[in-house]
Amino acid sequence: MKRIENIFFIITLTVIFSCSHNEGHFNISNESDFHIDSLSIAPDSNKQIVTIKKGESLDLDIKMNEVKSDGSYFISFKNSMTNEIVSKAFGYYTNGYQVEDKINIKILNDTILIKSKFYNSY
Repeated sequence: MKRIENIFFIITLTVIFSCSHNEGHFNISNESDFHIDSLSIAPDSNKQIVTIKKGESLDLDIKMNEVKSDGSYFISFKNSMTNEIVSKAFGYYTNGYQVEDKINIKILNDTILIKSKFYNSY
């Protein structure tokens, strides 16, 4: 009987983990003097591209279902005043899962500030 319980437990865990979605959670605020166009964060299975007006912020959730390795995120966008493409690698994910609970991104005129948010201290 114990063996059947163990098998049932393993099957249950397998189903639970296979149904989970790998997502990255970001809050992006544009505190620059320009509008942000064509912003994307990689890796994103949906390949979302967003626009953020100056002074606005948004929450962006990306799907990372296709990612099966470790790596860094990559943000890129176009500065609407200069048409310059701005990009930066940051952070870390492992096996397609975000380590942080949320990553806050603040875009200023001359830099991008990144701050990780952890809700649980382990």
